[in-house]
Amino acid sequence: MSAGVFVVSWAAGFFYLRNLQLHDISHTTVWLAWTILCASQACAVWATVWTCLLQGVGYVGWDALIASFITTLTLTAQIIVVLCGGGLIALATVATIGALAQRWLIRWLARVRRPELFALRGRWNREVLRGMPSLALRAWLTAVGTILVQNTDSFFIASMRGAASIPAFRAAFLVVLNLHMLAGVFASSSAVFVSHLWQAGQIAEVQRIVQRNLRLGLSIMLCGGAAILAAGESLFDVWLGPSNYVGWGVVIIFVATFVLEQQTFIISTGCRATEDEAFAGVMMTGGILKLLFAFFFTQRFGLVGLAGATLVAQLLTAHWFVIYRGLRRLQFGFNRYVVSVLIPCTLVFIVACGLSFFAATLANSFSGWFKLGATSVSAGLVLLAALWFLVLNANQRDRFLVFVNLRAFGAPHPLE
Repeated sequence: MSAGVFVVSWAAGFFYLRNLQLHDISHTTVWLAWTILCASQACAVWATVWTCLLQGVGYVGWDALIASFITTLTLTAQIIVVLCGGGLIALATVATIGALAQRWLIRWLARVRRPELFALRGRWNREVLRGMPSLALRAWLTAVGTILVQNTDSFFIASMRGAASIPAFRAAFLVVLNLHMLAGVFASSSAVFVSHLWQAGQIAEVQRIVQRNLRLGLSIMLCGGAAILAAGESLFDVWLGPSNYVGWGVVIIFVATFVLEQQTFIISTGCRATEDEAFAGVMMTGGILKLLFAFFFTQRFGLVGLAGATLVAQLLTAHWFVIYRGLRRLQFGFNRYVVSVLIPCTLVFIVACGLSFFAATLANSFSGWFKLGATSVSAGLVLLAALWFLVLNANQRDRFLVFVNLRAFGAPHPLE
């Protein structure tokens, strides 16, 4: 599979890159960078079997923690490479090293925690194979639709506006995307538990987990989004230096898009854990619409139109269908969803925006670092309050107070 990924992705680049008009960089450099990036993706697929194996034996969430850790290191290394004057080849090489490091860490964890796994020898099972194609094809189509929606912007920018416009746009996209990935870690980790509870018929517990994941994921996205919007250009000046801010309009569209994506991701993850892979058609439709809208919107509205193409395509497809289908599948009433998730999270966003923009206004006369810190702290305090009141239950709050020695004197111990 890894070899197939490399061959197919490299061949796809052959049809696109040879027609790309380049001004400040040679085709040889682009081809080398593309080849290295294809190798990076192949390495990521190569590591997937170990991720699945660890999840299957009960080590849930470790893959997400390792991926987040490696992604952070990779992004930091790429920033350093850019600051040191590195180009496309160096950036692609760093990405490939990160993919190899992720596979090595996951495999190392498997060897340390479950060494008996390495003594196993697989057997060909024709019956298992026969049951896989339909589900696998639908899952693959869902993934393809997601890729079309989220990973085709650079092609339109390079074709219509030149490669020089890519970095600022991509930087804003990556900031919000990484926030989205961080917020979705908990929903991904809980999929195994949702599956077991569903099989056991404990629907109320499934609903409780999904509701908690929604409150947690949306709170992280909304508070983080408020900080990003309030910090504005200061965030990108501190991160990448001056003249790398794509504009407030693009950033606010990205925040809105990924808040809705987080909601879609959490609900669809819960549904897929119940063996309901029902989103292939709508995701592919969204991907195709994204390509069509991007072509016309970018010509008319520029980068704002390109960002808006993603939002409009998803609003017309996945963002409403996943909620409709997902809540029905999980037997989670829409009224309950509005009262227990949407209203509280909306209030969290309003408070986070208010405090973050107030802090940004007070910090305008100070340095960019100070402004970024002020908005981040303000949104972070709101997030902590949201986690305390919306995510933790009474027993968990009490146990936390005991852990930090803040429980009221004379109060009964929660375990007594």
